[in-house]
Formats: sequence, C-alpha cells, structure tokens
Amino acid sequence: MTRKLTIAFPFALLMIGCSSAPPKPQIPSLTPETASQLLHYSSKAQTWLTHVKAQNPSCDYHLDIPDQLSHPTQLDFDHIVKCGAAPAPLELNASVSFEYDPDTQKWVIKRFSS
Repeated sequence: MTRKLTIAFPFALLMIGCSSAPPKPQIPSLTPETASQLLHYSSKAQTWLTHVKAQNPSCDYHLDIPDQLSHPTQLDFDHIVKCGAAPAPLELNASVSFEYDPDTQKWVIKRFSS
C-alpha cells in the first residue's frame, strides 16, 4: 500500500502542475526610448512638432515617465512639449496616451492631441 502511494503521489502532483494555466505575462515598462520612437513614427505627432518648431525651434517633446511597478496598461501624459527647459505655451502644447496592446505585445499611441 505504501509503495502505491509513493508512486501515485508524485504522479498526481505532476498532473496538477501540467493542468494549471500558464502565468499571465507581465506588461513591460514603457521606456523613454520606446515613447520617443512612437512619437517619431506617428505622423500626427510629427506634423504637430514641425508646426511647433516653426514657432520656436528650441521646442521638443519631453516625457517624464513614472515608475511602472504596478504594470499599467495605459499611461497618459499632458503638456509634453518643452521649449528649452521651460514648458511650452499652451497654444504649442500637446498630450499623448500610450496603451499596451496585448495582441502585438507592444506599446502603441492610443491618442495624440494638440
């Protein structure tokens, strides 16, 4: 009887381990480099930046990306244009929302507004 239990117990544990669902993949952090690339390849963001730089060549996008320990699926940024070290005037400013797409497993721009 004891021999049957010593064989059956590890087999039961193996079956339980195989039948459990795979762990949920963690959402990677949005890095400054990724955010910059997404803004660079967005035609709407580039068109707006061209307009802004025509008004003030020292302006550019600047994102202060927060800690992402909770693995958020969306990040919103307001007032992303800076001219030198100062915030841009409101008429030159923009905002952007980034969202993690689980299908492609990449960050994308959900919304860009100027």
